[in-house]
Amino acid sequence: FFFPSRQQSSFPTMNNLLEKAKSMSKVVVDSGAKTMLKTDIVFLEREVKTRKQKFGVEIYDLMAQLEVDDGMSVDEKEGKIRLSFDQARKDISVIQAKIDSKKEEMTKTEVVDAFASGTSGAPGVEIPADHQPAAATIVTE
Repeated sequence: FFFPSRQQSSFPTMNNLLEKAKSMSKVVVDSGAKTMLKTDIVFLEREVKTRKQKFGVEIYDLMAQLEVDDGMSVDEKEGKIRLSFDQARKDISVIQAKIDSKKEEMTKTEVVDAFASGTSGAPGVEIPADHQPAAATIVTE
């Protein structure tokens, strides 16, 4: 009987299959993380909009109340409006900081993915296929 020799390249090895499975699972996890970040950002942006709407209602009610309250000076009325605005601005700043943090995290994930896939993420810059990163030196004292 004649048995033709098997060439390694025509049949995937177990190591190749494991590497491909690991690679695919990383893509799924990264995709899920990005989707979660995008969802978080959408909810936070909705929270900003809701807070701004609440501020509008607060100011309307406050101004309507202050219009009929003749016992207060203009400075006191302006102070109440300023207090409401400052609180809304503070609340929105906290939410916006969370949004910025999520966007930064997404950017970092995209950069890491770009380097892992062999692209730089920067237009016009390409990492050669044979590129080997420099060895890192850790200095401890």
